[in-house]
Amino acid sequence: MASTPASTPASTPASTVEVRAVTVAFGGLRALRGVDLDIARGERLAIIGPNGAGKTTLFNVIAGDIAPTTGAVLIRGQDCTHLPSRHRPRLGLARTYQKARAFAGLTVRENIYLALAGHRGRHRALWRSSADRRMRDEAAEAAARVWLSGQLDAVAGELAHGQRRQLELAMAIATRPDVLLLDEPASGLSRGERERLVELLESLDEQLTLLLIEHDMDVAFRIAGRVVVLADGEQVMAGSPEQVRADPHVHRIYLGTEAPA
Repeated sequence: MASTPASTPASTPASTVEVRAVTVAFGGLRALRGVDLDIARGERLAIIGPNGAGKTTLFNVIAGDIAPTTGAVLIRGQDCTHLPSRHRPRLGLARTYQKARAFAGLTVRENIYLALAGHRGRHRALWRSSADRRMRDEAAEAAARVWLSGQLDAVAGELAHGQRRQLELAMAIATRPDVLLLDEPASGLSRGERERLVELLESLDEQLTLLLIEHDMDVAFRIAGRVVVLADGEQVMAGSPEQVRADPHVHRIYLGTEAPA
């Protein structure tokens, strides 16, 4: 595909997410070293790499949890490099974390409702208002998408680990984002739960841009159309799952050998 000229208007960005020469330094440690990414609308992109490669740091920069030392981040053509994370959902971005962040003392329904209320700038005091009936219905619909219909009134803190991961995903997709960042969504899941996760991610709207970090290579390669490999804060390769799986350099990074395993 031919590259888009630099004069392309912000209203028609070439990519949904653009990461431009991003470097992140913590004192003398460089967690990211000039990373560039262009993520197209509807693309499924997996970021892999060994521990300490900079994967979560890159996610945190895109989500606005930390600001890059140098470089820029654009979402849907808008420079949001220094825009706080709390404002990025209004650009259509949602994310999950390595550890689920639901409110343990609230029910499944209330957690999803709060995600919707926060996204739309509403207050929880409206919970019992008939005007918010639609949001309660949307919360139930999101729970159904992740197989939690039978747990709507269950307290989040009493859910099994896999169900808490499902709840956090429901809280993210309920806001109908344009860009969804998933940080190790299969972490701690059983084989059956991983299969359900893959099924769910494959069922998402094809216009949704999906970016995930995942240590489970089976999950990452089944979901992603493109894979980016990070090592020591640098992008060392990008390609299809098949290309990455067969690349000798990737094998050296992971296994210390060039022989495919």
